[in-house]
Amino acid sequence: MSFLRQAGITLVTRGSLLIITFAYNVLLARKLGAEGMGVLDPLRYFAQLALQFGNLGLAVGAIYFIGLDRDRAKAIASTLVTIGLLISIILFIGFVGAALLMPGMLGGISLSLYTIIMISVAPMILFLFFQNLLLVYQKIIPFNMVELGVRLAIVIVAAILFVTTPEGTWLVAIVWLTVASAFAMAIIDGIYVWSSRTFTLRIDWKAFADMIGYGWKSYYSSLMVWIIMFSDIFFLNAFRPEAEVGIYGRAFWLANNVIYQVPMTFGTLLFPRLMQNGASAETGADERSRFTMVIARFIALVLVLLLIIFAIIGRWFLGIFGPEFTEGYIPLLILLGGIVFVGIETVLAAELARRGLPIFVVAYSTVCVLIKIAASILLIRPYGMYGAAWSSFITNFAFLALVLWYCVRYYGFSIRETLFIQKDDFPLLTERIRHALRR
Repeated sequence: MSFLRQAGITLVTRGSLLIITFAYNVLLARKLGAEGMGVLDPLRYFAQLALQFGNLGLAVGAIYFIGLDRDRAKAIASTLVTIGLLISIILFIGFVGAALLMPGMLGGISLSLYTIIMISVAPMILFLFFQNLLLVYQKIIPFNMVELGVRLAIVIVAAILFVTTPEGTWLVAIVWLTVASAFAMAIIDGIYVWSSRTFTLRIDWKAFADMIGYGWKSYYSSLMVWIIMFSDIFFLNAFRPEAEVGIYGRAFWLANNVIYQVPMTFGTLLFPRLMQNGASAETGADERSRFTMVIARFIALVLVLLLIIFAIIGRWFLGIFGPEFTEGYIPLLILLGGIVFVGIETVLAAELARRGLPIFVVAYSTVCVLIKIAASILLIRPYGMYGAAWSSFITNFAFLALVLWYCVRYYGFSIRETLFIQKDDFPLLTERIRHALRR
């Protein structure tokens, strides 16, 4: 299956998924209100933070080493599943223990709700590992459809809960529903992976060492990227009231969980496609790097167009969640400006990965997370959600600037050909689409 066809299927599925997720978030916002969402959003991001700590870079390492040697697939898959289960236990104990020792980190969130959401970490880690195995096995249909089906079921179940249960139980019920959905996706994806290549509950220590040795830089960088993109909610939760967290959370969700899916989809599919011909030791531009530049400038154009669209409809769009959420309009536009920068960086990150993950990924991600923390501390307490949005914008600009500089300096990239659409791109894109449709 061609890359464009894979991307097309994935984008259509992600678009459908976003429609379902949007409907679900509207339902939650309408029923729980800004204060309820101001509790639910931090809970979900706490669980995702645990996921970022726990993946250890093994997922990207699996793609890399299975791409180099398909015969290692069973050993690598078995190692991923077993390590994922062990990591989950450690994370649950560690995160719940941290909340007990430092209750201030939860803001106004109850420890019981926090403990419940942490149960979802185990299936979330396994789901992440299984998703990457489906990618490397080129199982694009189950990669896309499993999550879509489960998310649709969640909306239906949530609607039934809101109709049949007392209002005072809604928040707890939704938290438990979040946990159940994570288990469902992990189990179904695991069945598909098993049908493609069986695995066992054992650790191949050579495979584990190889994946850690390769993936630790990606792990560290991904963790820093996640902190850069999602720490707004934690700072806002610590410094401002729940209602403001909930209002900002809708703008934040639209920017980081909806619009960012466009570059994320291309970046996710691009890495295994670049690795199909093996790793690359070149220091200059080659055919694959030129393909990366095409994808980067296409993503830049799409994100700018989306920014313009939301500048026009953003206030009305936020109003769908409820009138109180329209206050997040200006923060939304600021966040979307930053997504343009980090979206291009996400595509360029695939180039760094196929070049063997230079130590630069550790350096630039560390610099950017320090910028984000400093900007958040300085801006969020006095300016609230506006300061949170500007801290993201500043950091995302620095993020792209550093990665693009490195690609230009060492891989022979062109700034113009990476950022700005070329006149020959549209005929090429049209021909690729026609070819994919004919197939």
